[in-house]
Amino acid sequence: MTKKRIAGACLLLMLSLQGTISQASSGASELKPYSQISWNYLKTLTGFGPRNFGSPGYTKTLELLQEVGKKYADAVEVQPFVFPGDNGEKLTMSNVVMRFKGTKKGRPILLGTHFDTRPFADEESHPALRSRPILGANDGGSATAVLLALAEYLHQHKPERSVELVFFDGEDFGEKGSGENLLGSMHYASQLRKQNMEDWPYCVIIIDMIGDRELEIFKETHSVKSASWLLDIIYGIAEKEKIPQFRPQSKYTIFDDHYPFIGLGIPSVVLIDFDYPHWHKMTDTLDKCSPESLFAVFFVVVKALGEI
Repeated sequence: MTKKRIAGACLLLMLSLQGTISQASSGASELKPYSQISWNYLKTLTGFGPRNFGSPGYTKTLELLQEVGKKYADAVEVQPFVFPGDNGEKLTMSNVVMRFKGTKKGRPILLGTHFDTRPFADEESHPALRSRPILGANDGGSATAVLLALAEYLHQHKPERSVELVFFDGEDFGEKGSGENLLGSMHYASQLRKQNMEDWPYCVIIIDMIGDRELEIFKETHSVKSASWLLDIIYGIAEKEKIPQFRPQSKYTIFDDHYPFIGLGIPSVVLIDFDYPHWHKMTDTLDKCSPESLFAVFFVVVKALGEI
């Protein structure tokens, strides 16, 4: 049995015996419904089909993000930006920002993910599949589902520090090596440069690919350099609550949506499981994900908001 399967089996056993991550955990029973809420959002997203730029699923996802934002957030903003496509074509993409006012003053926490999915399955071994868009249940879907569930939670539970949920467009847009990736987060960071630094996020937490049934989230190396104190909070909570999906060792150097913010000097981390055999493949489907994985990340992030 692999290490991932051992970790997953331990969590499933723990959940079956205790009914949640830990009955002793503060507020665990209150948070438990968000396991199903997150999972329902993921089923909805994958039901839209591939959600790459310009697809019907992409349009439906943008509509869902705005609908949820208008229902639960204190303010919702669609942040359009133009990217030059092939042959001089101008492509209009959109970040979606949900803002939740805190009960205390201070710079906000930015929680982000990308909602777009890969327009081509470039990691497939068969050439005929490499031009087809992926469903992106885990890559693009899982973290979006968790943040949508967080919108519901934050509507009911005012955070102490203000929170911005940001859904980035264009993270998975371009071909490998093209530099046409992280488009939404780079645009967002460029807009921050025009603002007073006192209005910048206090810190940034990006989540990506966190739905894997055999979830293991190691510490990413850029994140360690940028905000080791923030990782200490997150992994300290996971250790205290005995959540095995969070592995305290450092592994992988990844250029994800946290990277443009690191360039601004904002403490930024990414929570990601990059040991995912279905990455950028047609097999990245709902059956490869689990509500337990979504809830483990939701739980830790909620607890971290109370300690940052």
